[in-house]
Amino acid sequence: MSVEVLKFSASWCGPCRVLAQTLKDVQGITNIDIDKDRETPAKYGIRSVPTLVFLKDGVEVHRRSGNIPLTTYNEILEEININK
Repeated sequence: MSVEVLKFSASWCGPCRVLAQTLKDVQGITNIDIDKDRETPAKYGIRSVPTLVFLKDGVEVHRRSGNIPLTTYNEILEEININK
């Protein structure tokens, strides 16, 4: 079972830039610019940025909007992996 993370953001969004810096060394995140790709945010019902959508085997298992510290990001991943 694999976890995929979608990060929805926009170039004009200050909190998005902060989150990008927080997660800059994290592998496996798919970055989606809501101004360049309108279909994917619509598919996931994204209403604000930044938003992280965690998918496990293609199914959404967690969602977090706004800025989060790296420790919180890692805790979410750990929780998802524990609840297999």
